[in-house]
Amino acid sequence: MKAYGWFGLALLILAELCLLARIEPFYSWFYCFAWWSYILLADNLLLRLRGRSLLRGRQRELPSMLPLSVFIWLLFEGYNLVVRNWAYDGVPHQFWIRWMGYAMAFATVLPGIFITADLVEVLLGRRARLFASECEMLVGSSTSGPSLWLCLTGLLLCAAPLRWPRYFFPAVWLGPLFLLDPLLEKVGCRSLSLLIENGERRRIWSLMLGGLLCGALWEFWNFWAGTKWIYTVPFFGKWRIFEMPVLGLLGFPPFALECWILYHLLRTILRRPGTTAVRVALWAAIALLCIAMFHGIDTRTVMRFAGRFYRSIGSCWLG
Repeated sequence: MKAYGWFGLALLILAELCLLARIEPFYSWFYCFAWWSYILLADNLLLRLRGRSLLRGRQRELPSMLPLSVFIWLLFEGYNLVVRNWAYDGVPHQFWIRWMGYAMAFATVLPGIFITADLVEVLLGRRARLFASECEMLVGSSTSGPSLWLCLTGLLLCAAPLRWPRYFFPAVWLGPLFLLDPLLEKVGCRSLSLLIENGERRRIWSLMLGGLLCGALWEFWNFWAGTKWIYTVPFFGKWRIFEMPVLGLLGFPPFALECWILYHLLRTILRRPGTTAVRVALWAAIALLCIAMFHGIDTRTVMRFAGRFYRSIGSCWLG
């Protein structure tokens, strides 16, 4: 095992022990410690099995992947401001600690899903040239017949939760999938619908299983953490696995597909030939939207702030 794999294992064991003993900051920040430990461990295993991984072979993607991970998750947080399906409990009082925690937690979404999907692909015995989390560029032009219908269906599914959130909240996890997948072809990427059309379902199954496994880990580690999220889902909240209503687990596989689509769509757009000023403007817009969403979470999604621990840290830091 590489040094960073041993570090991830040691950090995970330390975080688990401190969680049981309720030792700070591991108790309140357990989710972040657990997920970054998992990412290091899983990537190390992927490196051993494939000889290449996200952290060792695709590390040039990380400077854009981590902020895009935050941004992509915040798009769903924006939906939650309307549908109100989850709320955060026990978050820090000091906004700089709280926002740093948001960023550290949300930055794990894409690496966690992608590394897990790539591991699933290897463990299923499939060794394609590209990882499941990677995207193939189209050669020449593509005209996909159902694209218009997929976009219209996606548009309706994206709009329905905003108009009737109590009844159409599950569409949050389907709408972007249908709306945005055809757009990948417009920027030169091979879409999921094209893969299905050609009978190539390896990437789709790997991403969906990876999303389901990540969802199970998200809920498991969230359940024990001091700072956590709690669900308030209409109709289906009675039967739960940890904090998650049982049927809610069905949202993780399509969510992984949406993350893959959004990441490659945004990354391709941001890398297209253009002036430096345009790229800076796009990243500035993403940063401003993230700040606005952090404020939205603070005012509409946080249900309770934490107590003395974070106040004492803030006092010591600020003097």
